[in-house]
Amino acid sequence: MAVSAAARWCFGIGAAVCIAAMLGHELLGGTKVLDPLHRVDLPADVVWLHHFSWHVGSIALVAMAAMFVAATRKPEHLILAGFATAINAGFAVLGASLAVFGNAALWSTPAPYPWTLSAAFGAAGIYLARRDSRV
Repeated sequence: MAVSAAARWCFGIGAAVCIAAMLGHELLGGTKVLDPLHRVDLPADVVWLHHFSWHVGSIALVAMAAMFVAATRKPEHLILAGFATAINAGFAVLGASLAVFGNAALWSTPAPYPWTLSAAFGAAGIYLARRDSRV
């Protein structure tokens, strides 16, 4: 049995959101966030650990996009969409929690938002795939 067209669309949008977020993260965010770290008096290990962590986020976005794409191919790959959705939801909760309990300035950045959108499309895709596989 194939993955339904509606589920494929949701997973495709979830993947597209992840890729768009990764590109924005690397191309726009890096210069805004990483470059200033070299102009302040922070120890080198702190600066470079932040660089490492920043790029780990980009790798996670690409991995989640790949999981969503894989879920469009075969119903047995639906578990990958589940993982990608759970990770996105976790990152969304993290971003919102840091904005609420850490510093509200985070709301003015993209940090809390793309995760929520991608998680919503992933959840919708999983629902549709499971519903349509029972018909």
